[in-house]
Amino acid sequence: MIELQQSNLQKISLNGIWNYRMVGDPDWKNANVPGTLLTDLLSANEIQDPFDRDNDNLLLPLFDNDYEYSRTFEWSGDSAQGRKQFLQFDGLDTLAEVRLNGAWILDTDNMFRTYRVDVSSLLQSGTNELVIRLNSPVQYMKEKQAKKPLFGIPMVVPGFTHLRKAHYMSGWDWSPKLPDCGIWKDVTLLNVSHAMLKDVYIHQRHEEGRVRLGFDLDLERFTDIPLEASVDIVAPDGTKWQLSDSIGQFSTGEIIIEQPDLWWPRGYGEQSLYKVEVALCNGDTVLDRKQYKIGLRTLTVNTDADEWGNQFAFEVNGIKIFSMGANYVPEDNLLGRLTRERTERLIKDCAEANFNTIRVWGGGFYPGNNFYELCDQYGIMIWQDFMFSCGIYDFSESFIENSLKEIEDNVKRVRHHASVGLYCGNNEIEMFFGDGRIESTDENKDGYVRLFEKEIPTLMATIAPDTFYWPGSPSSGGDFLNTNSEDYGDGHYWEVWFGNKPFTEYRKTYFRYMSEFGFESIPDMKTIEAFTIPEDRNLFAYVMENHQKNPSGNQIMLTYLSETFQYPKDFSSLIYVSQIMQAEAMRYGVEHWRRHRGRCMGALYWQLNDCWPTLSWSGIDSFGRWKALHYYSRNFFAPILVSACEEGTQVSLHVANETRDSVHGQLHWKLRDAQSSILLYGSKEIAVSALTSEEIVSLELAENLVTMDDKRNTYLEYYLEVGSEIIGRATVLFVPAKYFQFKNPGLKFTVTEQTTFYEISLTAEAFAKYVQLSLTDIEGVFSDNYFDLSAGDVKKVRLNKADLDNATVQLKDIIDSLKVLSIVDSY
Repeated sequence: MIELQQSNLQKISLNGIWNYRMVGDPDWKNANVPGTLLTDLLSANEIQDPFDRDNDNLLLPLFDNDYEYSRTFEWSGDSAQGRKQFLQFDGLDTLAEVRLNGAWILDTDNMFRTYRVDVSSLLQSGTNELVIRLNSPVQYMKEKQAKKPLFGIPMVVPGFTHLRKAHYMSGWDWSPKLPDCGIWKDVTLLNVSHAMLKDVYIHQRHEEGRVRLGFDLDLERFTDIPLEASVDIVAPDGTKWQLSDSIGQFSTGEIIIEQPDLWWPRGYGEQSLYKVEVALCNGDTVLDRKQYKIGLRTLTVNTDADEWGNQFAFEVNGIKIFSMGANYVPEDNLLGRLTRERTERLIKDCAEANFNTIRVWGGGFYPGNNFYELCDQYGIMIWQDFMFSCGIYDFSESFIENSLKEIEDNVKRVRHHASVGLYCGNNEIEMFFGDGRIESTDENKDGYVRLFEKEIPTLMATIAPDTFYWPGSPSSGGDFLNTNSEDYGDGHYWEVWFGNKPFTEYRKTYFRYMSEFGFESIPDMKTIEAFTIPEDRNLFAYVMENHQKNPSGNQIMLTYLSETFQYPKDFSSLIYVSQIMQAEAMRYGVEHWRRHRGRCMGALYWQLNDCWPTLSWSGIDSFGRWKALHYYSRNFFAPILVSACEEGTQVSLHVANETRDSVHGQLHWKLRDAQSSILLYGSKEIAVSALTSEEIVSLELAENLVTMDDKRNTYLEYYLEVGSEIIGRATVLFVPAKYFQFKNPGLKFTVTEQTTFYEISLTAEAFAKYVQLSLTDIEGVFSDNYFDLSAGDVKKVRLNKADLDNATVQLKDIIDSLKVLSIVDSY
């Protein structure tokens, strides 16, 4: 029981232990709030792991039923003048009927909204009972779909667009059908005195050498007592500012920050954050307060006309940024398992792979506050989709009203974050009109335009006027004009993968901003072992195909494999090769678009992460294990990128400089044979200006590559030397890897221990390609992986002790657990 004590403002958590049952059952069981039905059933051992084998299919019928959650709490009875009590529900999933002491107080139909109800007249002195009935989302969607069929992608529970519920929970081509329900966010009893702060909008006006901060307060008053407001700001260096005035005069005041420490995305400057506290007072009595951390910056998207059409570039503090990152999907299907620690690990992994942008995809849910705080801290800009995706909606008055309230709740919650750079109306709906999947009826088009191109922009101009709004992804700006054009807006490109085009096809595209492109792979064997038994471990086994939700995914992977690599000798080799294919595909695209910086200003691959253990487009699997793609990202998103563009026997070498300083150094290239003997050597001094990309040299190697045998035995190595640092060492083959005459590289390694890391030194007796390091019994992240190594070179790789999953690991454990292989070991 919770004993509520009187104070000026009380926020009493009603989280913790509740009871739950299926409606009609006599017995109640313990539940945890925040949480969900699946996490409660799993905790009570009522179900097996939903992710094990094919359990996801077996559990789907659970959601045909209705469930109840209940708890009691104590209330001492506060009848002081000017006080009111509210119940606040930060997230109910989804179709909830709420009763307090037997009296109905609320119906909900939107898991993304925050609901607050005045319960002052219903609270009883002593014990109070709160009951929440959660009705079946599946039955609701089926009934609505029967009455009014709406298009949605086919691998999802039919009718998913009828309900404001995270769409991926009903299935996707990387997610199981587990349309869970529950009290997934905090429940709080608010005991308020006289007035409360509903919202604070902090707006910035940047001038030369200073920033002016203004504050708009949205209050809810219950009496007419005099009110004052104060703002206290603390800079990163401890400098303080204060503003205080009566409510009537407060909005006219401002705080001026001279010589501010600006917030920058990762790689461009510091992530300076200022602490802000806003207090609502009556004399010396604080009635309510809100606390924020803000970054001082300008952040918009530049869409000015240029020689190719219109730009689409994030612009931070007046500098155009090349966006580098991936698309984020929900981190789990069981929302009760989400934690700050888990999210921080993911965001930290993004930062370590040189991301500066994440797109929050529109078929999931709006992340919790931790996500935005961590992106502020690590310098990751956020492209925030609103939660509409891959289908058409019933654009009724009630649907539009409900959707706008959802958007308002979430935008007001996160708009102060420095990392939020763009709000986007939806994912791929405009594109589906263009390709015919959604019928272009007047009803559909008028409803779409009304919500995404009229109502939402009008709302955004009021609640977030300083943040860029974009109607959809992909889009050229609205009105169904040239959707997915290479000349305007952002693009989604799937000819590589779904279209079976070769990786080099990326080099024929010049999208202004590539917000989605991808390639699938198979997760680590340790991840597969977590959801299979030995007889399941075959790509075409029932359980493996159940964890491949893209109907043609395995076939597409094998098609590409046949074009690139020799047939793998076993299942573990297939996993390894699939991850290399995925990483190589993404590398082709990113390097090409970075070579054309200015014309293209962003590359966000699909996708960053997984919500369950699956075969998917992710670079990090559901256990947090890095695939080859995420290691590659660290290189192709590096601030200074050295890349090669080969065609036949001609190779051009390029340097892209995504830093605010010019880079000077020596570019080296070496033509080698399969034993790594040098056939040709050259170098050139370079000076590449800040925030530019240049072709440094074009090599014609026809004299050295006369016969097919020459091409099968020759590779080009290149790297940039800047001072004592070697940047971007990589190689080019002149035939597919399946044809190259690799020798046994005779890989050898030694491991030494330093204070904070282990250092692995590797050598080879012949050219080794795609060298993979792995640990059999230990989890960790290497400083580099899936790299190429020439004979005679020494490759040093670090394994930080802080990244290991076991603090008791010793040097001998690392040596015993470390496995090293290259492409020749896969066949």
